[in-house]
Order: sequence, then structure tokens, then C-alpha cells
Amino acid sequence: MKRVLALTILLSASLFAAASSAEVLSSASGRVHHVVIVWLKDHGNPTAREQYIEATRSLSKLPMVWRYQVGTALPGGRDVVDSSYDVGIVATFENAQALDAYLQHPDHGKVLEAKLKPLVNKVLVYDFAEAP
Repeated sequence: MKRVLALTILLSASLFAAASSAEVLSSASGRVHHVVIVWLKDHGNPTAREQYIEATRSLSKLPMVWRYQVGTALPGGRDVVDSSYDVGIVATFENAQALDAYLQHPDHGKVLEAKLKPLVNKVLVYDFAEAP
């Protein structure tokens, strides 16, 4: 009886994991968000922040970008909020292929190398697909 119960639990867990994986894979065909968190070399300087923000604005005009939002950290009083960064960007694309096209676009590379990287101390990027 214990073996049947253990086998049932294992089979159920396997089916759940397979269903969860299928859901994640199918969601990759939906909208994709490219989240960029930036700490500047001149951390906290409003002029440096504005310089970075202005330099990124041309990227919002690339044809594969569905939505582009950029701004500065909102100070938070909650322990779970990290507001130590200078600039945050959320670029949204129709799908993962559009994100790939954006990352490979020559203008993205030019802006990144010539205007953004010289200002940056640290950057974190999070890409995720919307759940169905």
C-alpha cells in the first residue's frame, strides 16, 4: 500500500512538473519584458541619471519595441524594496524573437557602447515572459 501511495505521489508530482513546464514554454510565445536595473558610476547624481535616461530614449523608437518605460528608483520604506539603484527600464516586446531582434539591432549596440556603458558601474537584467 505504501508503494502504491508513493508511486501515486511521484506520478502526480511528475505530471504537475510537466504541466508547469509546458505552461512556461507556451508563455514564451507571449509578451516578453526586458527589465534593466542600473547603478551609475556617479551614483545618486540627478544629472547623471538624466543623462542616462536621455541616452536610452532613442531605443524606445526601435520598431520591435512594443512599450518602453524608464525612470529612477522610488525610495521605499519596506524591507523587500531595493531602491539602491539609479535607473530602471522596462522594455516590452510582443515575443522573445522581438527581444532578440532588439538586442541584436545595430542601434542598440551603438547606444550601449558609446553612451550607456561609460556611465554604468553595475547593471542587472531580468527577462521574463508573461504567464498566459
